[in-house]
Amino acid sequence: MSGEPTAPVSGWTVDTLREHLAQRITDQGVRLDQRMNDADKAIQAALGSAETAVSKAEAASEKRFEGINEFRGALADQQRELLPRSEYRAEQKAMSDRIASNADRLAALELRLTSRLDLGQGSAAGAAGTRTERRLDSTVLVQWLGLLVAAGVALFAIIHG
Repeated sequence: MSGEPTAPVSGWTVDTLREHLAQRITDQGVRLDQRMNDADKAIQAALGSAETAVSKAEAASEKRFEGINEFRGALADQQRELLPRSEYRAEQKAMSDRIASNADRLAALELRLTSRLDLGQGSAAGAAGTRTERRLDSTVLVQWLGLLVAAGVALFAIIHG
């Protein structure tokens, strides 16, 4: 045994090993390049999907914010246009006070009108009574005159007759 190698048993030599390893390294590089390309494509697809998702989410958010802004505008319009409760109460109290005041004035006016009508009816009744009394007085006066005339005629007939 001299240190010289004997015939190769496996068929591997330094050259075949080098060639084999170079081929493996090349194949590994090709696989890594392929994987890198596939990963790059997957990343590009994911980025495209993410951009689409982001734009859709932005559009949905924009629509939602438009709805919210419209709702806020409606609330602002209501706040500007609708009558506050305190203001309504003040106006309602003022109207109630005016209605009560008008009712009191109407009652006083009705009382004055009723008393004037009563006075008018009293005056009419008094005037009618006065007329009746005058007629009675006139009738009595005419009767006395008739009696005096009859007495005068009777006296004249007795004296001249």
